[in-house]
Amino acid sequence: MEGKTGTVRKLKGKGVSAWLMKNMVWLLGMAVGIVTFLCIYGVHVLNVAYTDWLLGGGDLTQHYLGWCFFRDSSWTFPIGLMDRMSYPFEVSVIFTDSVPLLAVFFKLFRGILPDQFQYFGLWGLLCFALQGAFGALLIFHYVGKKAEAAVGSVLFVIAPVMLSQMTVNMALGAQWLILACLYLGLCRTRMKAAHAVVCWGAAGILAAGIQLYFIPICALILISFFLADLVRKTRVAGGLLAIISYSVCSVGMVALLGGFSHEHIPDFTALGQSGFNLNGLFNTQGWSQVLEALPVYGDNPEEGLAFPGTGILLTLAAGLFAWFLRLMYRLFVRRENIFANVGFPFKRRGEAASDGPYRRKRENAEAFLFLVLLCVLVALSPQVALGSEVIASYSLPVWVTRLWGMVGTTGRFIWPVVYLVILGSVVFMEKEMPWQSMAAVLLLIFAVLQVSDGKWQLMQRQVQFSTDYEYESPLDDAQWEVWAEDDDIEHMVFVSYLLEDEDLVSELSVYAWESGMTVNDFCSACQTIRTEAAEDLLDALADVREDTLYIYRASDEAMCVSPDMDYTHVDGVIVGTAKG
Repeated sequence: MEGKTGTVRKLKGKGVSAWLMKNMVWLLGMAVGIVTFLCIYGVHVLNVAYTDWLLGGGDLTQHYLGWCFFRDSSWTFPIGLMDRMSYPFEVSVIFTDSVPLLAVFFKLFRGILPDQFQYFGLWGLLCFALQGAFGALLIFHYVGKKAEAAVGSVLFVIAPVMLSQMTVNMALGAQWLILACLYLGLCRTRMKAAHAVVCWGAAGILAAGIQLYFIPICALILISFFLADLVRKTRVAGGLLAIISYSVCSVGMVALLGGFSHEHIPDFTALGQSGFNLNGLFNTQGWSQVLEALPVYGDNPEEGLAFPGTGILLTLAAGLFAWFLRLMYRLFVRRENIFANVGFPFKRRGEAASDGPYRRKRENAEAFLFLVLLCVLVALSPQVALGSEVIASYSLPVWVTRLWGMVGTTGRFIWPVVYLVILGSVVFMEKEMPWQSMAAVLLLIFAVLQVSDGKWQLMQRQVQFSTDYEYESPLDDAQWEVWAEDDDIEHMVFVSYLLEDEDLVSELSVYAWESGMTVNDFCSACQTIRTEAAEDLLDALADVREDTLYIYRASDEAMCVSPDMDYTHVDGVIVGTAKG
């Protein structure tokens, strides 16, 4: 018996070791992401009962409140709808950027969750881990070396386009989904059609269930690989099935979450104001102490951030320098005729152009070219800017402009290009380095330099998140407690247009949620609901209700003329209540 037990243990041990060796690349990348997250965010945010760090105002507070109001709303179908933050209208949790998939999942357990509960810290950790994992897999696909893949994954994790979003809109921090779709495209040649259909369907579900912007961004990646196959007349049927699967799953998930429950009003004012600038890849926008920021155009130019980081620029420069030295050696030392065997960059000696490895890499190059063209075209928006000047603008058919208006923030479509630049720089340098271990050493040095160069941005985030923050509501007048304890008061109506003051809306909404009240308006991304709330306001004022608090700005005292209300000045606002 002891002999048999020992044999079983050895087999299990070998199985674990074999599994670890087989999956070592993405595990190392994941470890890099986790360590990076802990260095920036600390461990406080992983405490699901610690919610104060999300109540400091701004977008994070809005996203957290979206989850809070959704959690307290009754279950409906579609399952993502709630009415407590747009009462009496329903709005989908999609439009609060509360990571809808997680919001729905944790709502299932709301009966056993603590009153104060947040999942955004765990979500951030997951995003960093997957960013490192897929970054490592992408590099390993080309270089085939675990050390370079693990070290190079750091440059994906600390990419400014990711870090800039993780502190503003954590749902948009799921840029690992872009890397995953790129990896799916690279693996399409060795995947069965059925597996590809399932994987792309899953990608559609994730894109729709995390943040709507990922649906078109990931779709462009899928379309680019399909176009490359279409040009070469290979795997066309499988590509079409993948597109159908992605489309059906993403649209179906949006419908399930209630995204089609109301008409959407395009926001044409955003077009041209938050697009990609032609100097974007070299414009640091505050993410470098060495390189100066370049001029930008638009009201929200930060949404077009495309700077890959000084570490990537150094990586690319090192690769170019090594390539130049190699070329000079061949020309003047070995005296080769470099034009005698003009071939393709990845062609090996004695390998025909139709052979497998070469062919796969050329197919990927074509797909990447399509992806760059499509992403840049969408990201530029109708107004093409170089620096602070618009150098070209063009008009499109109304239906195209309407679709574009629904996208609005077009600059985000440059993200796949940024990650291709990161991937290409790392792979190019590794291929050109004359010594095997030099690439890994240089990548580590360049990653350290990128962290050092962007340390002020990283330190701001470290101070913001790793410090133990204690929230104190500025609504400290005793009258708020009186209203909160009144079981008859169930609703809060913003009469003044308070959405201009997002911090005030957040403070009042925190109070409303903690007091079990609804609010009639909120800073959601659904312009339709906000328009309906404004149109419903006159009816709400015409029928003053005893179960409602009516909120006015102090500067709007002239509006406080209803004979059916008593008005109370409290903490910088005016609160109207039904007489008697």
